[in-house]
Amino acid sequence: MDWVRLGGVARRHWLFGLALAGGIAVRVLVMLAFRPIMWFGGDSASYLATGLRLVPDPSRVGGYGFFLWLLRPLHSLAVVAAVQHVMGLAIGVLIYLLARRYGLPGWVATLAAVPVFFDAYQLQLESDAVPDVPFGFMIFIGLYLLLRIPGERRASRTVPAAFLVGATAIVWPVGLALLAVLLVTLVIRRSGWLALAAAVLAGAVPLVAYAGWFDAHEHQFSLTRSEGVYLWSRTMSFANCAVIRPPADERSLCPPAGPRIAASLYIWDGNSPLLAMPGGRFSARTNSLALNFALRAIAAQPGGYLTAVGHDVALSFYWDRPVHPDAGIVDRYQFADATTAWVPASMGALGGGTVATDQAAYNGGHPAATRAVQPFASWLVSYQRYVYLRGTLLGVILLGGLVTMIVRRRGAGAPPWAFAVPWAFAVTILVVPPMVADFDLRYLVPAVPAACLAAALAFAPRSAPGGQRRCTTSPAATGTSAPDETRTSSLPSGSTPTASPESS
Repeated sequence: MDWVRLGGVARRHWLFGLALAGGIAVRVLVMLAFRPIMWFGGDSASYLATGLRLVPDPSRVGGYGFFLWLLRPLHSLAVVAAVQHVMGLAIGVLIYLLARRYGLPGWVATLAAVPVFFDAYQLQLESDAVPDVPFGFMIFIGLYLLLRIPGERRASRTVPAAFLVGATAIVWPVGLALLAVLLVTLVIRRSGWLALAAAVLAGAVPLVAYAGWFDAHEHQFSLTRSEGVYLWSRTMSFANCAVIRPPADERSLCPPAGPRIAASLYIWDGNSPLLAMPGGRFSARTNSLALNFALRAIAAQPGGYLTAVGHDVALSFYWDRPVHPDAGIVDRYQFADATTAWVPASMGALGGGTVATDQAAYNGGHPAATRAVQPFASWLVSYQRYVYLRGTLLGVILLGGLVTMIVRRRGAGAPPWAFAVPWAFAVTILVVPPMVADFDLRYLVPAVPAACLAAALAFAPRSAPGGQRRCTTSPAATGTSAPDETRTSSLPSGSTPTASPESS
């Protein structure tokens, strides 16, 4: 091993090395504190059942279940959490590498990665049996493939990137919108019809494969049987059946009398109109009628729809974390409530078994309810009160990056393509859930890395002659210290939950 060369690399990237070491240390602390993994109620139970039996849940895409299935031979849920922590670290590393390739100094590139390394809600989701971190990791591999070489347009990188982005849609359906953003960007960039067609085919492959698997089990060629139900829940914020005038078979889907609650709660609330539908919440008939009702409601009350979406998008940028859709859901993202059993251990699991038996079956026969180990758990509860990216600061990052790129567009270092893709990805991740369902705190986390990367690229130096940037990670002027990214505040006050729904 060339120790002299390795020492030179360490000296050039010393600031990032310190941040990376800190990110590793805090993740080790999380794994020591909450063992073997944390659970997000019915969502986690559904994914685990898919990972054990390879059966789909009609209410949500099961790509995360495939991830669990791949790791099942290791018989350890702690390994699942460890892999997700490594994914979080890898996202930060990719941010740094991309920023340096576009000529940014080490301190700027490191600063862009700091929220991913240290944000308490990022750490919490990495420890949770939910798909958000694998989703974000796949997105960033795709971004790295697209942006690795400044100015390059080779289809050899676009095709695998499109495949990865398409695959994210079977982990979280927002990936469909991200694939559309990527394809539109290729059109605007004039990448050529051949490259566009190749990207469309590559992005469609995982979608078609998943739909075929779903069809084999549920006799319906689609990703889920719930898209109509979730869009219907969106309209419950504003729907007025006196204006909509739905046909007789849809009238039972009108909002129940009484004060309106958060949109997604209408799916899971004990008084949900869906419970009266033949076949239950996620039957093919219910989904179809709910979709028809939602489209009628949006067409009849477009102002109400836009107001509801705008309200929920704005929740992403509150200084304090909003209590939405209710306190019960917000509590699921707190280290203080990591050991809470959000669903009964005896609850039936998809395809047979129970929540407890599925957890033990995956975990080598050992019980897998979350255990909090002191004093580490208490340290992280305190840590989460202060160390996270405020929603208002996320808004500043998005707006500041956009304004900077517009001002510097002529002669700016990073081409608009390099800035636009991660920025559009971040905005899409924030906006699409409120458009098709509801706002949820966990949907903020995958947007943060893309927003930070876009903001960093907005400040990239001027292009080299000929429009091609020098591709290097050679030393740039580094600051003596990284700005402190942490902010202090108390967590939002609780409120009485109206239900205990599962997030989509």
